[in-house]
Amino acid sequence: MSGAWWQHAYGGAPMVKVKGFPRALYSPDAAAQGRQPSVDGPDVVAYKRTVSRAGRWPWQAFDDAYSNGFAHGRAGGNVGDSGVAGVQRQQGIEATGWVGEVTFNALRSIVVPDGLPHAGEMAMDATAAGLVDQAYERFHAAAAGIDLGPMESGGKGVRAQDLTHATSGIPLYPAFDDVWYTDRDVLAPEALAVTRTGGASHGVAFYADGDSGLRWWFGHLNVAPAVGRRFARGAVIGTVAYDARAPHVHVGINVERLWGSGKQMTHRSDYTHGAPLVGAQLDAGHAL
Repeated sequence: MSGAWWQHAYGGAPMVKVKGFPRALYSPDAAAQGRQPSVDGPDVVAYKRTVSRAGRWPWQAFDDAYSNGFAHGRAGGNVGDSGVAGVQRQQGIEATGWVGEVTFNALRSIVVPDGLPHAGEMAMDATAAGLVDQAYERFHAAAAGIDLGPMESGGKGVRAQDLTHATSGIPLYPAFDDVWYTDRDVLAPEALAVTRTGGASHGVAFYADGDSGLRWWFGHLNVAPAVGRRFARGAVIGTVAYDARAPHVHVGINVERLWGSGKQMTHRSDYTHGAPLVGAQLDAGHAL
């Protein structure tokens, strides 16, 4: 084929086998477009190895941070510094610099072109594939089988709940209601840390990050705990606020840290039951 290797699409081969797609990756500047920047992980190292072997990132001791530079390329326009977006352009993929399943599959299938070290080999080598598998276990399947406790003593565990409605004004936190008594203790379903407090239609609310990777929104409580406070699984996190209609705690669950930005569990929107159980969706690693 005529022309330099970067002037035409990479050659391809059957995709390198891995356990699955770990998650979508978003660089820090994606926050300006409403995306949650990705936390560090072994999949980032895997893609840096792959993109470097493909000639579009310098070979080095790679860190696990998904930086703006690696996502979009460094200033200067050099092919060897063009990062994920450079591979995307070469393969005819929209050059967002973010890693979705299309880019993931491209990285698994491209062959190192002639003129580069390891020409003819898969760009994603065995080390990179192993790192992808580690990331899959950590991010995609991390919540499978986790033991989420009940919201009240003697109640039904969260895994056995189904999500009956969205959280009004807070996207990607589908929810269920529970603990139907004023001043009744509400329990932590897992070990978690409070990240933010706020109001609700009655009572107060707070956000928390669970140790499993889930994020939570608990609403309609009497008092919100302080930001930074940690709770063990089963500890009392608050009490149900008074509501003349039907006192309850609202439990919103966000899965973006596990499944990728913009992802959420399947839920009803009309406060009726019948959606797939929380536990079944977590075990599947995706919405059912």
